[in-house]
Amino acid sequence: MPSANSTNAARCVPAWRDMGYRVAILQDRTPICVPCDARLVRTSYPGWAASINSLCREVVPDSCPVVVGGADDMYPDPSFRAQEIAGQFLERFPDTFGVMQPTGDDFEATGSVCGSPWLGREWMRRMYKGRGGLCELYTQQYADEELFWVAKCAGRLWTRPELSQRHDHFRRLGEPAPGYWVASAAANELRDCETFVERSGQGFPGAAPDQPGLLDLTVFRDEYSGRTHDRYREVLAPGGDHDEAADRLLSAFVRLAGEGARTVAVFGAGQHSHRAGRAFESAPLRVAAFIDEDRARIGTTLFGRPVIGVADAISRASAIDAVVISSDSMENRLAERARPLAERGVRVVLLYADKGSRERVSRSGAA
Repeated sequence: MPSANSTNAARCVPAWRDMGYRVAILQDRTPICVPCDARLVRTSYPGWAASINSLCREVVPDSCPVVVGGADDMYPDPSFRAQEIAGQFLERFPDTFGVMQPTGDDFEATGSVCGSPWLGREWMRRMYKGRGGLCELYTQQYADEELFWVAKCAGRLWTRPELSQRHDHFRRLGEPAPGYWVASAAANELRDCETFVERSGQGFPGAAPDQPGLLDLTVFRDEYSGRTHDRYREVLAPGGDHDEAADRLLSAFVRLAGEGARTVAVFGAGQHSHRAGRAFESAPLRVAAFIDEDRARIGTTLFGRPVIGVADAISRASAIDAVVISSDSMENRLAERARPLAERGVRVVLLYADKGSRERVSRSGAA
């Protein structure tokens, strides 16, 4: 139970303990006077995922095969005691390498995130370099969505609609947003959302470092609804730099198509390309691949296109009419990296030359 506050914990902790659970709390604000089995005290809030990971690493004994991760406004299923559900988990995952999410509570996105997951000990030990089973790059939100898809792509997710862990979120109760939630969640939602958009496009790098190939990413590509990408584009940053990125990239595609280009590659699979997502939905030519220098990205996919390295792109130069540099902060550097392609007759197009880049189009290294 990460970051418990006195009001929620006073209501929530007794409910869990009455159902046979042992409760560990991470506390970062005013000390609370509710019975619990263990607690961690932090001077600042490390985030939801990092809180659960810290509790698992530091206070939950290794002999505990299953941990339930939630928050101080989550309640246990009142129909089943802890030992009964844990026994069912261990029957499904006898090696404890798995994730189970009760989905009977239909509040908001319960069916597509792991917001109150049951985590097996082996899952916590092996995933994310043994940090505890959750990605700590998120401050508050979307770590539960990454957990859902990582576990699903690993074939280790068990969703339980017959079990209900009620989420008494302030929105559900019609209450105003607490100040601590505004500071930790609302203030960081755009960054957390962008983190999910980028990491999902890269195949969730670092999630399963001990077993390359564990994640079947076709599951994500085939089943993901795109809801978080839509929220990022349409709600969190309307009219922002993501619109400029998409507009510039789409304009380049249209111009190249009008000049006879049929197949292009995009150099840069980072945040600029993620922000420009809608440009790839309506491109008037074939975007064959993304080129990137980051080894964590190479071999993944982005918007259904493979991410390849520079050497691979050079070997495919004869099949590429142009390379478009997709970056607003490193455009000149990536243009230099693309010079071997220009030397092979591939047109290299820059998007931000009007903002001070050295060249708009280079061919064979010449402006």
